[in-house]
Amino acid sequence: LNSITAFSSLAVSTTNHADSRGSLISIESNPSTSDKNSEKADACEKFARPLSLIGSALRFDKLDQAETRSLLMCFLHIMKTISEDVLVSYWHRAVNQEISDFFNILELCLQHFRFLGKRHIARKLAAALKLAQATQNNGTLKGSSTSSQAHGLLAQWMHSTQEGHRHARSQTMPIIRGKNALSNPKLLQMIDSVNATSNSNGTETDSLNPTDVEANVATEVCLTVLDILGLFTQHHKKQLQQDDGQNLLMKKVFDTYLLFFQINQSTTALKHVFAALRFFIHKFPSAFFQGKADLCGSLCSEILKCCNHRSSSTQTEASALLYFFMRKNFEFTKGKSIVRSHLQVIKAVSQLIADAGIGGSRFQQSLAIINNFANGDAPLRNTSFPAEVKDLTKRIRTVLMATSQMKEHEKDPEMLVDLQYSLANSYASTPELRRTWLESMAKIHVRNGDLSEAAMCYIHIAALIAEYLKRRGYWKTEKARESSVFTEDANIINYNHLLTSRDGESSFTMGWAAFLCLTPNVKEEGAMKEDMGMQDTPYTEDTLVEQLELCVDYLWKSERHELIADVNKPVIAVFEKRRDFKRLSELYYDIHRSYLKVTEVVNSEKRLFGRYYRVAFYGQGFFEEEESKEFIYKEPKLTGLSEISHRLLKLYSDKFGADNVKMIQDSNKVNPKDLDPKYAYIQVTYVTPYFDEKELHEKKTDFERHHNINRFVFETPFTLSGKKHGDVEEQCKRRTILTTSSSFPYVKKRIQVIDQQSTELNPIEVAIDEMSRKVSELNQLCTMNEVDMIRLQLKLQGSVSVKVNAGPMAYARAFLEEKNAKRYPDNQVKLLKEIFRQFAEACGHALEVNERLIKEDQLEYQEEMKAHYRDMLSELSAVMNEQIVYREDISKQQGMERHHVFRAISKTVASGQSGAAETSKTD
Repeated sequence: LNSITAFSSLAVSTTNHADSRGSLISIESNPSTSDKNSEKADACEKFARPLSLIGSALRFDKLDQAETRSLLMCFLHIMKTISEDVLVSYWHRAVNQEISDFFNILELCLQHFRFLGKRHIARKLAAALKLAQATQNNGTLKGSSTSSQAHGLLAQWMHSTQEGHRHARSQTMPIIRGKNALSNPKLLQMIDSVNATSNSNGTETDSLNPTDVEANVATEVCLTVLDILGLFTQHHKKQLQQDDGQNLLMKKVFDTYLLFFQINQSTTALKHVFAALRFFIHKFPSAFFQGKADLCGSLCSEILKCCNHRSSSTQTEASALLYFFMRKNFEFTKGKSIVRSHLQVIKAVSQLIADAGIGGSRFQQSLAIINNFANGDAPLRNTSFPAEVKDLTKRIRTVLMATSQMKEHEKDPEMLVDLQYSLANSYASTPELRRTWLESMAKIHVRNGDLSEAAMCYIHIAALIAEYLKRRGYWKTEKARESSVFTEDANIINYNHLLTSRDGESSFTMGWAAFLCLTPNVKEEGAMKEDMGMQDTPYTEDTLVEQLELCVDYLWKSERHELIADVNKPVIAVFEKRRDFKRLSELYYDIHRSYLKVTEVVNSEKRLFGRYYRVAFYGQGFFEEEESKEFIYKEPKLTGLSEISHRLLKLYSDKFGADNVKMIQDSNKVNPKDLDPKYAYIQVTYVTPYFDEKELHEKKTDFERHHNINRFVFETPFTLSGKKHGDVEEQCKRRTILTTSSSFPYVKKRIQVIDQQSTELNPIEVAIDEMSRKVSELNQLCTMNEVDMIRLQLKLQGSVSVKVNAGPMAYARAFLEEKNAKRYPDNQVKLLKEIFRQFAEACGHALEVNERLIKEDQLEYQEEMKAHYRDMLSELSAVMNEQIVYREDISKQQGMERHHVFRAISKTVASGQSGAAETSKTD
């Protein structure tokens, strides 16, 4: 028993003090103090190599691989030969930590004696041969020929492997440390003796295959560990079943079972592993089919990997185990369903597609084997079990087919996310699976730098969890429990939460609707179907809080600071209820920081929320379902039209061939019948968010104009003569407003256009629209908290400078001169005149703002701008046939008038005073 304890302690020490290469085969001490050295002496010095077999560089505090294997082999020998009663007695006496250490050493045995395959054996043989040749060339092995030296080293290595280190000290090739290690006379004597033995028994040695020996040792170790696990579970059934198997001891035992799948095993060993697991599942079904689904999910994942194994026998065994697992699930629920195993298998398949590359012919064959088992299971033939198994395998194939499509589009991020989104929608009734695919979408967005979309994915997951908890009645139970406490001890508990309603409910109780303040797209989560799949999702309020914390993290990263408070507020209610004041202080500080950031960046245009493009696809033979469809693409930051056009051209050229893809260079409406069916056509148009007058008044900040938007506009110039551009008197334009199915930002980067409305503007309407836009832009620049001087001066130059004022003044001459104005409706002419008055006012205001902010070196520039402005006003007065005066001139004129009035009043008062004086004298 003391030996077992010593082995276990040493195993833990080995694990905790692995060498710099991350190996589990050495014990590294820290010789900083004499106490530590003395402690190591007892544990390690007994296993040190004899001084006579190594060079001058000597270490007592580290076990090499051969020594570790020897030590573990001793342990396994004890485990095989010890009486079961003694071993059980040790387990019963051992404390929890010692039991944990015991399983650690079992795991070490599996790690060190795992079967590495023929290639590894060949590499090891080659390395030994190379070492022998190198030492002979350096002259370190003396007194024997090259062939005998090489043969001796190889024989030594093979012999140590074949004997399984039964005589480790005499049969193991020492690790060579120090450049003169091979010149040691005792070592030379050992090699010569091995050579002699090898020559006398050459026939016997040559008949042994190192690969077979390695496999036999690995299998024997595997069977020994399985026997120990079986004995342990037999005598600790009660402890393992505590809390329905949700305990640390069960997890430790189960992790050891899983390790058989996670390291290489021979085919023979795996057969016994599958048999042992069948017995384990039969003995402890509640650990897998009740409570948390962690153990169930982990086991399903490892079994599915084996279903894709290259060995047909292993495939069959894995298929049989998976079928047995589902059958036990069906029996555990008393013939109701296999919901737990169904969900965990689908989830594991979804996760393994990318990680393990499952889905090939071998995996499909395993699915067929499972179906055959179900069809041939006579006792369950008249139950719903065969149909449920068939439905599961069908769903797995659906996921695999979708994954196959994903691989085809792995370089097309928009299509890849679309496919994953369709899979997420197909699991509306199983929140855990929908969450899996939404998380997968979020990872793709993060990888591509689309952080706003990643944040939306996590917000949708939070809404999904909230809706699930609402439908499961989670908060009703909490409310009943809390109201009971409140009634019993009303004087002690203060149930007045800051952010909860009077009846104590937080906004979470609204389900998905609680997140409408963040994005209207979350209404999708309200489409959750209520079926058996909802019953096996282990969500709690803590799960929701953790998810919202992840949302906040990505809202910070995507610079959508305005949403952080709305996400944190319902979480505050949760921690108020729990009296967790530390977390409350952290949340309020987070909200404080977010509002400080909003104050810093609001209307500064320092944040770049992205640009939007309309992309249309034409060509039935190429785009299939996307043909003639239009999408709005959200591109990051300042992505230009040429950049996205080049990206899409390259993407589809790689897919269809460079000679088969053409870009449509204009934004005109396309008739697919006019296009050559031999080519794939792509049309890309820059669009901007569209707002009506009410929305413009309500959405005042940059954030508001880039959040929850689903309408976009672009304009196409044309003339009645057919030309694209003409003089202002004939220039028309077509304004197209597009509406998308969802609002940006969304869980996807592109959203399909579902509505399109076009209006045509005649020349004077074009002038009204353009001048209104200029007035709006000038007023916006002048009212900013921090005026952007560069943008303001550029706008001023484009408005008042004589050199470039052809735009505004061309509109005035074309539509407001008396001879031209008669051609257009009076109301439009009056409207345009009013807009020009506003334009003149806005330019004057902009000049005042600019004069207030400029430095002395720009005074001359300011005076020049004023002169241009006066010239423009003079010309505009002549065209409009009314006097339009510069604000500064009006102020001067008003000042002069006030001065003349003051002088007149002064004269009147003075004359009155002199008259009074004369009268007094006369008197």
